[in-house]
Amino acid sequence: MSIDLNRIESRLRERLCPVCVRCTMKHTCSLPPDRSCALFEQLPLIVDIVRKTREATIDPYVQAVRGQICSVCRFEDVDGACSMREDIDCALNTYLPIIIDEIEQELDRVRHERGAAHG
Repeated sequence: MSIDLNRIESRLRERLCPVCVRCTMKHTCSLPPDRSCALFEQLPLIVDIVRKTREATIDPYVQAVRGQICSVCRFEDVDGACSMREDIDCALNTYLPIIIDEIEQELDRVRHERGAAHG
């Protein structure tokens, strides 16, 4: 069994999009056309970060996301400041604990299925 990115994306969209600051009254995303959601744009890399990190506290995840994703984002400046994070306009940053939880649930599901297949 392998990680199902579509399943993770679907669960994240179901859980986060309705409460996101970018969700409109018509339940659409208000991001401008020239800006994609960092969460869904970077989902494969985020899954990889969670798979490799697996820690009890959020700090290692934040460090990994900042180092691997934020550092190459066009909104982060050379000093590491980001107006999107500061304005709570980055879903990846705002909802990181929930994102980690959803990905870890999927990783656990895959591990369980692999264990059941071998046992």
